[in-house]
Amino acid sequence: MVPAPMVSATQQSSRIRARKARKNGSMSKRENRANGTPKFPIQPEGYDTSAPDAKKPAVAAPAAAPAKAKKPAASTGSSPRVATK
Repeated sequence: MVPAPMVSATQQSSRIRARKARKNGSMSKRENRANGTPKFPIQPEGYDTSAPDAKKPAVAAPAAAPAKAKKPAASTGSSPRVATK
């Protein structure tokens, strides 16, 4: 069995750093998924509602158009290209 060729120290350390960065990202993503987002107020007390980044007040949406009727599903029986004799 032939041993694997040696790589340069720079290449090896670069790969190790990349692997550690990937692992750290995976671990923090897993932790965030498990614990969810922290509770925090959307607009804290004393927030200026006239600020440019303030949430706009909800405006009544216009009446929705009536829903269109859906087409009937194609039958799964015989094919329309059945040859007749």
